Amino acid sequence: MVWRITWLITCSWTPKFFNPWRLCVLKIFGAGILGNPFVHGTVRIQIPWHIKLHDRACLGDRVCAYSLGIIEVQESATVAQEVYLCTGTHDFESSTMQLITDSITIGKNAFVGVRAMILPGVKIDENAVIGANAVVTKNVSNNEIFAGNPARKIGIRKKLS
Repeated sequence: MVWRITWLITCSWTPKFFNPWRLCVLKIFGAGILGNPFVHGTVRIQIPWHIKLHDRACLGDRVCAYSLGIIEVQESATVAQEVYLCTGTHDFESSTMQLITDSITIGKNAFVGVRAMILPGVKIDENAVIGANAVVTKNVSNNEIFAGNPARKIGIRKKLS
């Protein structure tokens, strides 16, 4: 509760150039901040101490990081606006529907397109691209391009020069 109120009052309204302030608040609440990532003020983060952001990583406008498990966004990776990073689900085969959490990793130089949904346990490797509105249910290897619902491989990203 303290986290949500703090973010609402001190960060959610801030302009882009207040990024250092937002990173400071995230650090105070236990987020792993390495280098200089960028976090929009409109980002929603469930549990900040489960977030790890590397240098030049970006969480875009209105990203929802449902961080019941660890979410790591590696160097120069971009998570575009309104992406939903979901680390929690339920065991639907159990009568108690017990909570299940697993991590999400977005690899170096990867790009997750607008309004995509990344499900628990997914690892998106280096230089991979996830198309807009994709629902990613399984791992994506280096340089692969995935799109659709459910997301499927549609191509290979050319090597970065």
